[in-house]
Amino acid sequence: MVKSNENSAYKRGQEMLDQGLYKEAVEQFDVAIAEQPQSWKALNSKGFAFQKMSRYTEAVEFFDKALALNPQSVEVLNNKGVTLSMRGLYKDAIACFDQAFAIDPTSLEALNGKAIALQHMFSYKEALDVLEQAMKIDNKHVQTLLSIAVTLQKLKQYERAISFFKKVLSTDKNNIKAWNGVGVTYQLMGDNNSAIKCFTKILNIDNREIQAWISIGFVYQKMMKFNDALKCYKKAQMINNNRYHHKLYDGLASCLTKLSEFDQAIEVYKQIFQREEGKKKWDAQRSIKFVNKLKRKKAVGTLQELVPPSEPKPAPEN
Repeated sequence: MVKSNENSAYKRGQEMLDQGLYKEAVEQFDVAIAEQPQSWKALNSKGFAFQKMSRYTEAVEFFDKALALNPQSVEVLNNKGVTLSMRGLYKDAIACFDQAFAIDPTSLEALNGKAIALQHMFSYKEALDVLEQAMKIDNKHVQTLLSIAVTLQKLKQYERAISFFKKVLSTDKNNIKAWNGVGVTYQLMGDNNSAIKCFTKILNIDNREIQAWISIGFVYQKMMKFNDALKCYKKAQMINNNRYHHKLYDGLASCLTKLSEFDQAIEVYKQIFQREEGKKKWDAQRSIKFVNKLKRKKAVGTLQELVPPSEPKPAPEN
């Protein structure tokens, strides 16, 4: 019997995953699974592709199928934990990460996943405890250093957070996640100009880095420069070939709302609602109701200006 990792359809699927072609990857994994129904690796990879498409329920379904075949797979347990965390099911996610760590006490992925879930539960000190455990395994592990920095950021220990981001940059000056983290920290400190410099540094490394464009757009929104923010979001959309990206769509919808482009904002929120699950889905539903309320107020002339007088509304597109 041909092993899963030697299966040509499986290999093609993995290549598609690496290229971000998730729908096409699923099709290849379907072929691999049809040829080898007991291939837990193909089931796991199909679940991972669904995760990347924000189809979390289907992702968990395939991770469970993979675990039925290989219940000791730390990789699948970690993937399932990340997906549950994305759905907002943080306690269930932590249970997966704990199970993975019990099988492999050196799994930094499990510890980092658990720490991120705890961050989402606002249990920042508990997250730090978990990350200190990870540091004992490898005190130079990049993801652990980044996770510690983010946790310190949440605890408003901004200078310490920056110091951990800089530890990553000391060995990799082009680490985009670290530069983004420093930028976000400066933004939280109210230093918007330094934040923009950090995000611009990312664009100097790779001017097609979508998150940097989104981050600059977000800072411009905080600075009440909504037209500039909209340009950044539009640039990110173009780079991403209009494919769905939650942070981008959320920022774009928020910006359009501030510019009183209510119909466009509602359409973007509807796309978020259709594609997401859990908290993100219901946040989008609440936003649709809120924007519809603003739209009705505008129609009857009772809506106050959402944009300061110094920020003109964008000219209508042809």
